[in-house]
Amino acid sequence: MNETIIEDDSIDLIALLKSLWTSRMLILKSAGLAVVLGVLVALFSPEKFTASTVFVPQSSAPKTSSGLSGLASLAGISIPSGASGGEISPMLYPEIMTSIPMKRKILSVEIPGENGPVSYGDFLLAKSGFSVVGTIKKYTIGLPGLILSLFKSDDPELLEDPYSELRVTEDERELFEIIDSQASLSINEKEGFISLSFITDDPTISAVLTRHTQSLLQDQVIEFKIKNAKEYLDYTQQQFNEKQVEYFALLDAVSKARDENKNINSQSYLSQFAKKEQELSIVQNVYNELAIQLEQAKLQVAKDTPIFSTIKPVTIPTERSAPKRSLIVVIWAFLGVVLSAGYVLVKEPAKEIYAAIKD
Repeated sequence: MNETIIEDDSIDLIALLKSLWTSRMLILKSAGLAVVLGVLVALFSPEKFTASTVFVPQSSAPKTSSGLSGLASLAGISIPSGASGGEISPMLYPEIMTSIPMKRKILSVEIPGENGPVSYGDFLLAKSGFSVVGTIKKYTIGLPGLILSLFKSDDPELLEDPYSELRVTEDERELFEIIDSQASLSINEKEGFISLSFITDDPTISAVLTRHTQSLLQDQVIEFKIKNAKEYLDYTQQQFNEKQVEYFALLDAVSKARDENKNINSQSYLSQFAKKEQELSIVQNVYNELAIQLEQAKLQVAKDTPIFSTIKPVTIPTERSAPKRSLIVVIWAFLGVVLSAGYVLVKEPAKEIYAAIKD
């Protein structure tokens, strides 16, 4: 009895192979048709070109700052350490790349056009013609708002949106999705390098976008890194300029008074003149200290500014990266064989199941 169960549950491979052999012409025709379709798909698929670059983020740490601090301490002047920027981990670079401000900067990059340079955003809008999804939403979901906008005032003050930078329009959203599909940023944690690439249907545009995106990304990282140090530098520069004006004005006044009253021996005058010289000495000490702090702040900015070493510079690609036509034809041929063979194997059991259900 057990032998009967095993026999019923077993799969007759010979019968399956016989079914495939019997329907070999159907399988071959299906494979041939799939190959033809694969060739058509491969020929009519748009060409894509990928431009890439590889760079390594490094830190700059000048050694001269410690010497300046030591000289200042010998003179009895305490120089603050300034404001050091926080470290920006390379793992956060993808977050910067996918941020809305970054994407808007990429869309504003000028690329070569038929009639001269044009922004990449305008190029994409002109290429797509119009937004299908945006148009459908505009005249369906957004129809009430469109009707109400006809009755609104054209006063610029009323039309001005204070939150326009925080809003993402439908066109922008679609353009951002295109950028997400074209730009790629990968980080090699083990080796410590970063790869950036852009894929478009034009090799020159791919190279231009990759180069500018690399520059925008590095500028953004530098801005984050030296933000605190730069604010401290600006504050010190402002205080130095104000004290410089005060010091030079007081120096001129003391020098002029000294030249005009060389022969005066009045004790009251000499006392007042001594007070002015003492005031000049205090202002001069403050001015000198601010000058040292200003140099220290400049060195701190240079110290916090990261350096990016480009290992693989951007070049205009000469060979397409997609489509891989031979691979497309092979995949279509494989699908044709698999689907036709599956149809042959499932056809008879499906008929039996359908007949059993019908009865």
